[in-house]
Amino acid sequence: MTRSPIKSSTLKRFFRDRSGASAAEFVLILPVLAILLFGAVDVGGLAWAKIQVGAAARAGASYALTNGFDEAGINSAVTNATGLTVTAGTPAQIFGCPDQASGIVEVEDDSVACPGSGELPGDYVTVGASADYVPIFGWPGLANPVPLSAEAKVRIS
Repeated sequence: MTRSPIKSSTLKRFFRDRSGASAAEFVLILPVLAILLFGAVDVGGLAWAKIQVGAAARAGASYALTNGFDEAGINSAVTNATGLTVTAGTPAQIFGCPDQASGIVEVEDDSVACPGSGELPGDYVTVGASADYVPIFGWPGLANPVPLSAEAKVRIS
């Protein structure tokens, strides 16, 4: 009978020894944690950019509310509202009637009373803003860059 050069007690001791197991497990889970971290940072950046685009559109609507319809002034308010590079859409001035189901219904003639209320249509300004968010990494199923847009509507008279 030939004996193995490794004693059976040495093998038993090797399989019982747990030193270094935590490091090996950490190395295995580290890529998953890194992907989760970068994903969280990207989602946070996307949410922040979406909020900034909405704030820029609301800044343009606020300008229209206080200064009336001035396309250049509204566009300036939109583009200068945040630190994010935001593109202002062309503001539109419309006549509309309040509608409980859809918000505001656009009407062509401002001299005809609104259905239901009997009031004359109001003068509204619609302001749009857009920007692109470039994620840190390209994620499957996500456009790169991600187009963001927002719209704000305000009654000016």
